[in-house]
Amino acid sequence: MTTILISGLGLIGSSMARVMKQSAAELTLLGDDPNDDTAQFLLDQGIIDERVTLLDAANRADIILLAGPVSVIIKQLKQLANVLLKPNVLVTDVGSSKTQVMAAAKDLENRQIAFMGGHPMAGSHQTGAHAGRKHLFDHATYFLVNGTQTTAQTKSFQALLATADLRWTTVSAAEHDALVSSISHVPHVLAANLVNTAAQQLRHDPVGLSAAAGGFKSTTRIAASDPRMWTAIMLSNADVISDQLTTYIDQLKLIQAAIKSRDADQIRHFFERAKAIREQLDHDDSRGK
Repeated sequence: MTTILISGLGLIGSSMARVMKQSAAELTLLGDDPNDDTAQFLLDQGIIDERVTLLDAANRADIILLAGPVSVIIKQLKQLANVLLKPNVLVTDVGSSKTQVMAAAKDLENRQIAFMGGHPMAGSHQTGAHAGRKHLFDHATYFLVNGTQTTAQTKSFQALLATADLRWTTVSAAEHDALVSSISHVPHVLAANLVNTAAQQLRHDPVGLSAAAGGFKSTTRIAASDPRMWTAIMLSNADVISDQLTTYIDQLKLIQAAIKSRDADQIRHFFERAKAIREQLDHDDSRGK
């Protein structure tokens, strides 16, 4: 019997629990969350087997999965380094940035406690345990950042999520943070900026944002995500996000100049390139399913 402790039972943590419940392994799922209603809901639904607190139950776990915000994960890693754990326990996380997490995990590694960084590339503008679902990660990329885990521990963890048919990808912490900033963190900034700017520009228009059609809503859907979570993400990967925003600003200035000068060729190339890349994404998605 494998005992898994998940700390942080929001969208990602509760979805991980749902997927693990489908695995062939015999397991006990312990759940820790600061929100009593969240933990009780998952217990009532049979998604977790027992409500616990991380530090009280950590010594019972074979796998400890930290699924809170990065700032909380860092704090928990330091706490776990001072708790008596099982000799072969694996500690891992699903934080959306990895450099700070891997640095914080050094305290565990100094005690010969196995740690493996992780991040499943899946999510939703909806939040909380009620929004979690067992198919959230289907065919998604799951980044692994190697720490001190053994090959057997990695395979055991992957087996628990086998029903999701994940694309496991091993990267360094720096590679992860740069890549995820480009395809997740910065797009959230841009989506939020589109909404805020449009609202400001249309503040005196009697129709305003109510006229927004599918394109605007699809482009800005992620702006509805939890502001507290995204504040934490911005702070955890601040340098990379800031550098990449500079690049976006430079690119916007180029297309702005092309529009202002009525440079039809440059404008068309801008849209043609984006169209080709976007269509390739859809093609790759269809091949992966």
